[in-house]
Amino acid sequence: MYRTKRACQGCGKPFYGGTDCHYCPECAKAKKADTVVKIRICQDCGTKFLGGPRARRCPECAHIAQQETNRKHRREGTKRPLGSTDRCVICGQEYTVVSGRQKYCSDDCQGKGVIKWQREHKKGYHKVSGQNIKKKERREAQEKVCVYCLRKFKSNNPTNLCSDYCRKEHKKLQQCIADIKRGYNRDLKKYENKREEYRLKFES
Repeated sequence: MYRTKRACQGCGKPFYGGTDCHYCPECAKAKKADTVVKIRICQDCGTKFLGGPRARRCPECAHIAQQETNRKHRREGTKRPLGSTDRCVICGQEYTVVSGRQKYCSDDCQGKGVIKWQREHKKGYHKVSGQNIKKKERREAQEKVCVYCLRKFKSNNPTNLCSDYCRKEHKKLQQCIADIKRGYNRDLKKYENKREEYRLKFES
């Protein structure tokens, strides 16, 4: 459960989220759908088309490329027949080929290979696309919502209170609530009214 309220960069609505949460659940869902399927440019003919993250060709060029791949396969034949032996790219141990795309001798080596590929892929992707810079910019633009006065503020520190005043008054309020739970007779309404008056000051 996240305890820090943040301001959605899409609609401005406050929501609870982690450090890299920049949108409320509704905007995040729409943003994700827009990111997954969007207009891309075909690497062969240069036309624009709707495609997913790994789409490189428009449907027509993709069909042509697949036909060429099939012709090449029929012409050259299978390079590694099923039942032949090959060496694992991770540990070098020999294994029997049971699949055309098999590269590993065991599930353990496959797991290591996938992790290695992911690390290299992400490293290259971040370098080319500038994701680290974009993430830094998004974090700098991110706004939190103070739990005491409900004002929006920016801070790199792990806090959900915008000022020393709010921090002090919020602590008093929380202490009052804690004392009531312990059985003490405290005036909670006084602190709540003070908080509401302070909030109204910024709404007007």
